Amino acid sequence: MVVDDDAVIRLVLSEAMRDAGLQVIEASCSADAMSYLRSGAAVDLVFSDIQMAGPYDGLLLAHQVRGMDPTLPVLLTSSGDKPASLSDSEVFIRKPYRLDDIVAVVRSNLEARDFVGK
Repeated sequence: MVVDDDAVIRLVLSEAMRDAGLQVIEASCSADAMSYLRSGAAVDLVFSDIQMAGPYDGLLLAHQVRGMDPTLPVLLTSSGDKPASLSDSEVFIRKPYRLDDIVAVVRSNLEARDFVGK
């Protein structure tokens, strides 16, 4: 799942992942992402911007995801510094980033959970 309130960034990132053979669900804000997750639909990883418009940011989204499934990989990105409140299980990627690097990190996290290549 890719969560970003900037439609262009979300689209470009999602397309890069799709081009790499990954299935992608898009959400424009944390509230939409949580609605999807609460529906019981399968998600193997969450990649989210930290700073977003809406009722809560990517950090709170990560916290809520952890409450639902502590094993679900959460990758967070921002142009700012790495938040001190990140848990050891959350990956921080500083902007700007290269799309190839993001795809590699996503694949690595999915492989660690044994989801890629099945």
